[in-house]
Amino acid sequence: MLDILAIGAHPDDIEIFMGGALAAFHAQGLKTGILDLTRGEAGTYGSAETRSLELAKATKILKAQHRFTLDLPDGNVRNTDSARRKVIEVIRENRPELVFTFADVPMRHPDHRTTGEIVRQCVFLAGLEKFDTGQPPFRPSACIGFPELIPTGEPDFVVDITEFWEIKLEAIRAYGSQVTAKGENDGNTKTFIRSNRFWEILEARAVMAGAKVGANFGEPFFSNQPLRIHDVMAPFIKQGPR
Repeated sequence: MLDILAIGAHPDDIEIFMGGALAAFHAQGLKTGILDLTRGEAGTYGSAETRSLELAKATKILKAQHRFTLDLPDGNVRNTDSARRKVIEVIRENRPELVFTFADVPMRHPDHRTTGEIVRQCVFLAGLEKFDTGQPPFRPSACIGFPELIPTGEPDFVVDITEFWEIKLEAIRAYGSQVTAKGENDGNTKTFIRSNRFWEILEARAVMAGAKVGANFGEPFFSNQPLRIHDVMAPFIKQGPR
């Protein structure tokens, strides 16, 4: 059983968009898992086999207890009965308390947008007894969203990932076919992610999110329901300069 299941469309999605938070959750003693809907076979660089090896390395860095990969078509993720059934089976098998996926905000990549739609529906459908997968029904307590690289809108909360920033970077660098190495010349790149500009924007995203809560680095999230707070002080007190 998992405490947290993070669901992305491609290998490296979770590392890029919430790798720091996932490392932080593990450090808190929570059981974490990752589900990738595709194998990333349609990417400009690398093959499904290469990305599988990179995925294993990144998973070890983030210390996720489990990682699952479905075989939905990369670049053509569709919200179908078959796709929903596969996701529901993973949710019911692992019974996560919280599910993270792409937020219901504007998305540049169609696979990201569709993945978010599928997962939000499946979090609800997994709790329906008459949706038969041969497993007991189970509904997570919440489905939490993360934005793409350039956030749109004000997040509902930010996870302080300052202690885990370097772990996040290491996990992303595990995908050597997709991103540039330190000092690598990116003059002939065909994709944004395989450019040095990607690293600059990744850091800017984390710095801006962190600044909202007085942290050096943060990751932004959107909640589909109000947050219940017992300690009213803790979530609001900034740790850095005010």
